[in-house]
Amino acid sequence: MEHAREVTDSYFVSRYRTVYTWQELGVPGLRMFGKHTMTQACAPLSPHFHKNAYEFTFVTEGAIHFTTQEKDYELSGSDVFMTCPDEVHSTNFRPLSAGEIIWFQLDVSDPEHFLFLSREAAEELISDLAAIGGHVFRPGSRVFGNIRRAFELAGAYSQRHLVCAHLTLVLYELAAASGRQEEGCGGQEKSFSPDIEKAVSYIRSNLTRELSLEELARLSHLSVSQFKQKFRAQVGMAPRHYVNYHKIQLAKKMLLKGTSVTDTAMELGFGSSSYFTVVFRRYSACTPSEFVRGKSHDRTG
Repeated sequence: MEHAREVTDSYFVSRYRTVYTWQELGVPGLRMFGKHTMTQACAPLSPHFHKNAYEFTFVTEGAIHFTTQEKDYELSGSDVFMTCPDEVHSTNFRPLSAGEIIWFQLDVSDPEHFLFLSREAAEELISDLAAIGGHVFRPGSRVFGNIRRAFELAGAYSQRHLVCAHLTLVLYELAAASGRQEEGCGGQEKSFSPDIEKAVSYIRSNLTRELSLEELARLSHLSVSQFKQKFRAQVGMAPRHYVNYHKIQLAKKMLLKGTSVTDTAMELGFGSSSYFTVVFRRYSACTPSEFVRGKSHDRTG
């Protein structure tokens, strides 16, 4: 992994990205709190760390890769990724794909001033966090509801005690969840109901076909609306998003083997190379041609 740098975030508010720092939040120990909705892929995160601070990233939609010095992790909606204080992490040169994340950093260097807790309670919670054995957890909808509510309140300084209450609940839930699951390939394997498992397997085996929601819903013996709701709840992204994401991963392999952009688009059922390019950019932050040129440069540079 290339040389890592310490990263600190600055206050920022736009339509798709909001970052609050400790100055706006007013919660002791809460260094920053952010939300980023990515309508298309963004530049990769280079190796970095956060001094004295845990970072928790909640993937509310889409797919994202993280890398620590030990291993790679592939996450999707309803997953949480944690890094420890001073732990180097990145996306390993992979762009941030379309989706949404909520994340915060928690400074644990001063138990006297930590989430409005007494020193004894703060030290106990910090000890619980230090005992967490893995990086990825799937704590369930209640935790995600609390993190969403905490972020909604974070913009109002007068609500800082409520923000703190929600975050404290989230941290205790995460510590408890880590004790109920063993870390495997990026955490515990996601389990799907038989109907959604059938659809997921069918998608992965038929990426070269045009896959309609109607076809996938029939396969699952569900209405289209039921299928979309159930698929998103279990897989962590909408069915169309899941199909296109995996089509683009296959497209990258095909392009690197020498298949032309047009032939790749046709073989994967995109209808036109221009539409394929639009979808490819959404998930890769570059066009297919730019992707091939960049990989060629990597091999010869």
